[in-house]
Amino acid sequence: MEFLEEILDLIKTNHFVQGILLTLLGLIIGWILGRWRRYRLMRRVYGGDAREVVAIEQILIKEHADGRVTMRIRSVGSAHMQTVLPNQVAHDALLKRAKSTTPRNPLIDLKDQMGSYLLYLLTPWVCGMTRQGAFPHDIWVMAPVCEPGVLSAHQATTIILIRQADLRRFRDWETCKTMHVEHGSDGARILTLWHMAREFERQLAEVKRIKDTGQPSTFVETMYLLDLGLDLAEVPLPTKPVPWARFAAILKQLKLTA
Repeated sequence: MEFLEEILDLIKTNHFVQGILLTLLGLIIGWILGRWRRYRLMRRVYGGDAREVVAIEQILIKEHADGRVTMRIRSVGSAHMQTVLPNQVAHDALLKRAKSTTPRNPLIDLKDQMGSYLLYLLTPWVCGMTRQGAFPHDIWVMAPVCEPGVLSAHQATTIILIRQADLRRFRDWETCKTMHVEHGSDGARILTLWHMAREFERQLAEVKRIKDTGQPSTFVETMYLLDLGLDLAEVPLPTKPVPWARFAAILKQLKLTA
């Protein structure tokens, strides 16, 4: 007991010992926090959580002579969300909304002032990333989505780009389900585009209704129309019908037939 008291007295009176103990304590706390951070990052890896990555994906739709309509997904580029949205408030808002999506509704909710601000920040980055060459221009629909555990084992925050004329095809589910894809999991993207087409039509109608009343349509748009010149060339990789049986649970929730 006396020995313990002597040690405590030494610590109280000796600043050198106090400094060493505080240094050791700091190292231990730092090591614990580092291990905890690595544990959390590993959990994201095993869970496929890549929402901190913002990816741009272009949708290519093509009609073939044999009657097939193919949908292909092409990556345009990606970046860490912190790079795309250096404003921490905007970064946290988009990440939170991306985590709130579900297989039943993969569209990121942007129906408010913050959502409008996020689209405003994302647009110049998307336009810069897609400036690839002197290709014919068209009207492309831009929409942020997050497909949790459906499209693949990984979930990134994705900016989808699809020509407005092609998006119209996805309004009809009977047309959607007959499309051919390169990978069976791409059926999830068809479901996302089905959601997009319906939301885009709702948005157009809402904007028209508001403008007809003479009011500003600020914060109504959840998808932007962009004038872009993107490469439409594609390598004819093999395609196949979507194995809709693997999406049976989601189709049932959405009241769609395979």
